[in-house]
Amino acid sequence: MAVHRQLVTLTAEDGETHDALLEIDERAARQRERVSGRRTAVVHVHGIMGNFLVGTLRFLPAPLARAGFPVLTCETRMGNVGQLFGSAIFDDAIRDIEAGVAWLRFQGYDSVVLSGYSSGATLATRYAATHTAPDLRGLVCLGNPWGLPQSLERRARRWGARPPYDEIVAKVRSAIGHDPDDEAADRLFVIERSRGATEQPRDSEVYTYRTWWTSRGPNATAAMSFRQIGQVWAPILLVQGTADEVVEPDEAWALADVARQAGNPDVRVVPIAGGTHSFAGREIPTLEAVTRWLREKG
Repeated sequence: MAVHRQLVTLTAEDGETHDALLEIDERAARQRERVSGRRTAVVHVHGIMGNFLVGTLRFLPAPLARAGFPVLTCETRMGNVGQLFGSAIFDDAIRDIEAGVAWLRFQGYDSVVLSGYSSGATLATRYAATHTAPDLRGLVCLGNPWGLPQSLERRARRWGARPPYDEIVAKVRSAIGHDPDDEAADRLFVIERSRGATEQPRDSEVYTYRTWWTSRGPNATAAMSFRQIGQVWAPILLVQGTADEVVEPDEAWALADVARQAGNPDVRVVPIAGGTHSFAGREIPTLEAVTRWLREKG
């Protein structure tokens, strides 16, 4: 079966435009529709450095398409250089997902499953918590942090980040007060040793004051999955690598507990033995977990 790829441009309601890539196996999608009675598609949201090269779990869409589930991988304002130019405002990126869902509905899909990786999973969780549309069939989270601010603070302590988290909080709060639209909010700063033990760029992160405050600051509740997942009533799948170096493996179970305690009866956690944050080398069991769940729920 051949997977067809279509590049589309999505325009959010505020005029922001981003690319998206639809991967579809037409014959498999028709077969799936005959079995389920639904036209289901997956909207997949990338991680923080997301584009079509990194941060999207590139191994995921084509096999899902061959299983009969077309996948629309959406870029959002959270990816690429959004952190540097101030457009990576977490809750505004919901509009980018809305544009993807609307496009699929226009194409005739009557059921949508949200899928997100890393910070994209946090964004997908926020969308699912605030959009209770009847066509939302489920939420798939791969490496979903307990909360982006908490994840950054934990990594900062682990690696001895410079400046440390508490110092950044004080600095940003002093610079922009409680107004993220303050002129100073677009100043850039670097956090060294934020993702690893060296001062090299791969272990550093760069933000503007505004983008950090609205996604990693202590008041960024929209970016805290544990504050959002209890409002998701669709079925939830949490896929988590047991050797994840970015997200603590027990965070998936903690998120599942929050959702269940809030009353969601359909929450599943699938650990991927030996899986790192990128699931490198564990692509097959990761794909199997997601595909089995989609066939059941989608």
